[in-house]
Amino acid sequence: MSQPFRFDPRALRQLDCSPDAFRVQRAVRFHDIDAAGIVYFARVLDYAHDTYCQYLESVGHGLPQVLSDGEWAAPIGHVEVDYFAPLLFGDELELVIAQAHLDGSRLTLAHLVTCNGKVRCVVQTTHVFVSRQDFRPMAVPPTLLEALQRLPRG
Repeated sequence: MSQPFRFDPRALRQLDCSPDAFRVQRAVRFHDIDAAGIVYFARVLDYAHDTYCQYLESVGHGLPQVLSDGEWAAPIGHVEVDYFAPLLFGDELELVIAQAHLDGSRLTLAHLVTCNGKVRCVVQTTHVFVSRQDFRPMAVPPTLLEALQRLPRG
């Protein structure tokens, strides 16, 4: 199996996001932080996944319906996070799907977690589209592909 596509996290940190990027807001909640008073490192994966689910909903492919239909799924095949500054209880965050890269059945998304206009971390997720019948890789469903192609490309 080939290596997943990887964005350059340092370049993403400096990226001037396109207006076509998908954005959501959220605050760091008390149960997101650890004993050191910062966001527990794995919580940003929840943030990225929640943003991805909101994106799917916004383009007519809400995850509950996708799973109910039983035709396809897009599980995570690879994930990585680069942290640049801590996230603190009460921080108001903007989560941005800043870029997308499509390669056959693979979709790699670059998520920026920002606070006060500064990138605090970059999350990269690679989803592999599979048939729910046999979990073999498949092409991205055409209506979703059309929506994904409107995201900024990396």
